[in-house]
Amino acid sequence: MKSMKNKIIALIMFAVLSFSLAGCAGNEPDLDISEISIAEASGIVGGISSTDEMAAADFMDMDDDDVEDFFGQYGYKIDGAAFKNGLDGWLSLKEEFGDVLSISDPEMSSNDSEITATFIILGSRRTGKCVVVMDSKNKITSITTSADYSIVENMEKAGLNTLLGMGTTFCILIFLSLIISLFKLLPGSGGMKAKEDKKAAPLDNAVSQIAEREAIASENEIENGELVAVITAAIAAYESANGLTAAGSSDGFVVRSIRRHY
Repeated sequence: MKSMKNKIIALIMFAVLSFSLAGCAGNEPDLDISEISIAEASGIVGGISSTDEMAAADFMDMDDDDVEDFFGQYGYKIDGAAFKNGLDGWLSLKEEFGDVLSISDPEMSSNDSEITATFIILGSRRTGKCVVVMDSKNKITSITTSADYSIVENMEKAGLNTLLGMGTTFCILIFLSLIISLFKLLPGSGGMKAKEDKKAAPLDNAVSQIAEREAIASENEIENGELVAVITAAIAAYESANGLTAAGSSDGFVVRSIRRHY
């Protein structure tokens, strides 16, 4: 009994200790925002916003490690791929911003793993934001630029995207329907067989009509033969009764044809 109680107490103490350690791990302090972090973020944003297309092309042709080494010479710690992505994003929105009139001081924030600097960019055409993210060693790991759009502009973009998506879908459906309609032209398909049957139908009807007429003609010939025999016998009996010919002889006449009148 005592050993069981000791085990239960040990389990409870272990659980309490585990929760306390988890609480300590979850309450790590936020990173300190130093002047170096502010200066580094401000310098990078200022450099990107003033970079022209020729200089940007030179940076894009460099390897990521070479970009890091280039900025390392001036005391900046930045991921090469992050800088190139940030530069590309800025260039894609440069025309929408127009001339850069001013860049605000950064609004700094941090958590236990990152430091974030948010800049407000005022352009001659529209405003926007540039967000720089740094790790615990003040190394820039992300640069993103976004433009501010009005509600009307957002609705126009949403409508355009909807029309584009629906138009693409209908075009694909029409293309598929055309392909499916061509399947009946393939040899051995049901469509070709139906087409051949349709072509053969008039020929079959003509053959059946010819066969029917031949059957009627042959039947008529049989009926005409029987009729000729009856007429011949009647005439022969008449002439024999009147002494015109010998009994049962039909040498005096020949039945050549019989015409029916309706």
